[in-house]
This record gives sequence, structure tokens and C-alpha cells, in this order.
Amino acid sequence: MEQRDWNELPVHCLVEVFGRVGIESLVETCPFVCKSWYDATFYPQCWEQLVFTKSPCLRSSKHPIPRLELDKDSWSDCCLVVPHDQTKYADESFEKFVKFAIGRSHGLVTAIVFHPKSLLKEGQIAWIAQRCPCLKLLVLPSYLSYVINFEVSNSICNWKDLEALQIASLIGLKKTIANISKHCRKFNHLSIYVPLLDEDVALAIASQLPHLKTLDLRFSVIERNALIMILKGCQELEQLDVSKFKGVAGDHEIQELASRICVFKHEGS
Repeated sequence: MEQRDWNELPVHCLVEVFGRVGIESLVETCPFVCKSWYDATFYPQCWEQLVFTKSPCLRSSKHPIPRLELDKDSWSDCCLVVPHDQTKYADESFEKFVKFAIGRSHGLVTAIVFHPKSLLKEGQIAWIAQRCPCLKLLVLPSYLSYVINFEVSNSICNWKDLEALQIASLIGLKKTIANISKHCRKFNHLSIYVPLLDEDVALAIASQLPHLKTLDLRFSVIERNALIMILKGCQELEQLDVSKFKGVAGDHEIQELASRICVFKHEGS
């Protein structure tokens, strides 16, 4: 049987495949196979989904990447504090890596997933917002400084097509929710991983995101009144995960309010 030359694979097929292999392969492997593969890596369509599973400052990390569908056991392995072993050089290397990947996309990025231990610099989110207007999915690191949290809030205005956000901080979150409500008409999935979700944030979600389809609070403690606010306000919820909430089984009001939700996960479910 005659074997086909990989070098002759049509460029549109290469681009379709390279868009799924991950940015590390796009940088470290694919360009060195042959000239046609090298040329294909310059197509912006290869760089639409940027999942930073590794980076120059995270080469030895064994932690999984947090995705919106991540299971509870995987996330519990991720550190939610600032890693102290990151060097200034590593931070700069990661920043350059992010800029390189986004530059290759020429504004076509639709998804950015940061590793939970990624350290972002002030101004980096604002820079990304200016160059990624088509963003639909954003998964943020576990730790963001006070300033960067508000950069996220302000940057929401640039992402008209944003559909899903995962965040692990309460700082600036009410402003973020308000801007999502105002600017992101397609938004439908919110994941918040914080120690305690207070009633103020619950009220913001209930009153400003009534069309939310999926709400993931599996790692956040939420009190009964806050949960009831959300159940009453978000009438279109299809999936709700409040795995740290206790007492649903004996709470008839919550059971009744949640009866319309297709997937309702809580303690003991």
C-alpha cells in the first residue's frame, strides 16, 4: 500500500488539527516536522483556544488545569494561595509566552484558560482585553491581586461575546457581574470558587444575571438565604452545583424552587 507523505496534507486539515493539539505542541513540536507544518502554525485559526497547561514558569507543575467541567477532586489539589517559588524571570517568561500566543491569533482568540498557579502582572488582563475582542471563555488563575481583579471587571466591557467565566475572588466581583449583565448578552455560565459566597454577591447574581444557564459554586460555602435569592432570581438555570451547601434534603422551600433545574447538585447528591 502506498503511503501518503505527511508533508502533502492539505493546509486546511493541518489547521483543523493544530487548533486542537494545544499551544505547547504548536510551539515545541509541530513547526519542526516539515516546512508545510511550520507554515501552517502561522494560521491564526490554530491559536483560537489558548489553554496554558504549561509555561516557562510551570514546567514541572503536576496540577491539572481548571476547566468549567472540572471535577471536585481535581480542583481540591490546586493551591489557592500565591506560590512563593516563582521568580521574576519566570513571570517575565510566562508573560512573553502569553503575548506570543495571542499575537499569533491576530485577534481570533475565543478561549483563554490559565493554570491555577499562573501569576499575572498588572496591566496584563487589560492588554489581553484589547487584543482578544472575540473571547467567549475565560478561566482565571486562583490568585489575582486587588488591582488585577478590577482589571478583570473593567475588561468585561471589551468582551461582548463572553459566554463563560471562572473566577476565584470576591474582589470586584459585583462590578464584574454588573458589567457582564450590561455588555455580555450571550453569557450563560458562571463559576465562582471562593470560601464563602455572601448575600450581596448572591443578590447581584439573582438580579443581574436572570438568564444564567449554569452556575457552579461547588467549592464555595453559601448560606440558605443567599441560595434562595439565586433560585428565585435565576429562573432559567439548567445546572446548579452547590456541593458545599448542607440541608437541602430537609428544606422543602429549596427543593420546590430547585425542582425546575435539570441538574441540581448539593451535599449528598
